[in-house]
Amino acid sequence: MDVDRFIESVNKKREGAWREMYRKYYPAMCNYASRIVKDDAAAEDIVQDCFIKIWDSGTQFPDVPSLVGYLYRMVYTRALNSVRDRGFVQELYEKWGSELLENQEELVIECAVEEDVVNKFYSAVDKLSDQQRQVLFMSMEGCKVKEIAAQLGVSENSVKTQKKRAYAFVREELGEGLAILIFFLFS
Repeated sequence: MDVDRFIESVNKKREGAWREMYRKYYPAMCNYASRIVKDDAAAEDIVQDCFIKIWDSGTQFPDVPSLVGYLYRMVYTRALNSVRDRGFVQELYEKWGSELLENQEELVIECAVEEDVVNKFYSAVDKLSDQQRQVLFMSMEGCKVKEIAAQLGVSENSVKTQKKRAYAFVREELGEGLAILIFFLFS
C-alpha cells in the first residue's frame, strides 16, 4: 500500500489500514512504553489504549510522520501517567520524568531507529511463505521443533527446513548484524 493511500485509509478508519498500522507500530510503541513503565503488560495496555483513543477521536493526520509522532507523544504521556497513577515512589516518577525530558530527543531518535529496524524485519517476514512465517514466529516464541511440527501438522524435518530457510532469508534481507539484533530483541 502506498503511503498516501495508507494515511488516507487510516484517517477514514478503514480496518485494513488500522490492522497494518497496528502491525507496523505496535511493537515499537510497546517497547517505548515498556522502557518508561518497566512492565511489559502495562506497556501493552497503554499502547492498546492509545490506539483505541486515536480510533475514537476525530484526529486526522496529514502524513505518516505526524501519525508516528502523535503516537509517540501519546504513549509517552500515558506511560508517565501510568507510573504516577500506579503509586510508585514519587522520587522514581520525578527521576524518570526529568531524565526522559532531558533525554527525550535521544530516546525519540533511538526509538525511531528501533522502529525502522522492526519495520524492516516485518517487511522481510512478509515476503516469507505462510508456513515459514509461522515456523519463524513460533520458534522465536520459544517453541521446540517437535511442538511446531505437531501444531502445524508437518514433519520435524519440514519444520527444520522451513526454519533454516526463513532465518537465512531474513539474514539476507536485513544483513547479518541487523538480523542478529532482531532475533535477540524478539527472543
